[in-house]
Amino acid sequence: MDLKKWVSRNQKLRDILIRKELIKGTLNSRNKYLLANFSGTAQGKDIEKRTALINDFFRIKINVKAFSEAEMKKIGKNLVDFSNSQEVSNALRDEFDMPEWAYLTMKNRPLVDYNNVLIYQLKGCNIFCPWCYVDDINKNSKKDNNSDYFSISEIVDVFQEERKKQPLYMIRPSGGEPTLAVEQWLEVLRELEKRGIEKEVYMQGDTNLTTGHFIESLEKTNQIEKNILNKIGSYKNFGVLCSFKGTDEKSFLKACGLVKKDGTPNKGYSFLEKEQWHSFEKLIRTGIDAYPFIYDPNPESLESFIEKGMKKFSENFLLKTRMFKLKLYGPEKERYQKQGKNPENEQTRLNEDYEKSYEILDNLVQKRFGIPYGSTSRAGIKLELK
Repeated sequence: MDLKKWVSRNQKLRDILIRKELIKGTLNSRNKYLLANFSGTAQGKDIEKRTALINDFFRIKINVKAFSEAEMKKIGKNLVDFSNSQEVSNALRDEFDMPEWAYLTMKNRPLVDYNNVLIYQLKGCNIFCPWCYVDDINKNSKKDNNSDYFSISEIVDVFQEERKKQPLYMIRPSGGEPTLAVEQWLEVLRELEKRGIEKEVYMQGDTNLTTGHFIESLEKTNQIEKNILNKIGSYKNFGVLCSFKGTDEKSFLKACGLVKKDGTPNKGYSFLEKEQWHSFEKLIRTGIDAYPFIYDPNPESLESFIEKGMKKFSENFLLKTRMFKLKLYGPEKERYQKQGKNPENEQTRLNEDYEKSYEILDNLVQKRFGIPYGSTSRAGIKLELK
């Protein structure tokens, strides 16, 4: 798909090139990236309940709460990996498994050392998920709310300063949508290599899978390096969280906030649901270790979604795909309240759909592989095009 056609599909996407220029800093501070300022936001208040902000622009995220000493006492075992026992798997059911990606990829640190990750947040996104944990002002690609530009070198400087204070072996460029400026991934990996710490630091990427053709067009117009994803895929200390929103066209549009004023899906954006698969395929083709997550699934279409993935990427797609249980925090609650909706009702719907979907996935995995859903590590599971 041509970029010009892609961005002209709807007014909300026509400013994507301007957004990129703002994010990358080409209009202000060349070769720098516009980062969100957490201070004073609803998200910032949520963050500070667990960890302090770092200079207002950075934070340390605790990926797996079950690694806490109290939780480990409940489990009663020394955690070796997520598949150590069904009891451990149950305790980690609703947790992110990113520490295990790093642990089984790097093979040089205990698993718990990869639990904490330094995160910076790109200030821009091209979709509008109602349950997104980021305040709307921190996704608008504008230099407001005390946001500022940082070079990758400056960002890694902050990371290394924090490493002097605590064990820290992961860094995560988040968003917003990080692939609006996908070159930052390669720049971070090269900076870690330049500093000689690439063998001990794992980098986690994120994407909403709506920018595959956008990246191709940037390459064609020499706005970014050619074959940039292949170059990123050559680094083995990298994995990417791939967010599939919903499990069919209708649930995708609603999960992304691409709806009309009356709340019905805006089918003018339907092409983006297909773009998810194209973007994911690009990552697999380039050798990037991609981890599919499903957010806000429709239980009625979940099985057909999985079948589509297995048809394209082998039966391992089922084993490597996980859901995450969405919990509404400050920004999400404020967003729903502005829309005149009750956040508690939406949370109930999300919980019910998750539980139904969990049962469906468990049945599928049990039937095909004879093991419970989520009971085996995803790291090392290879996806390949059929």
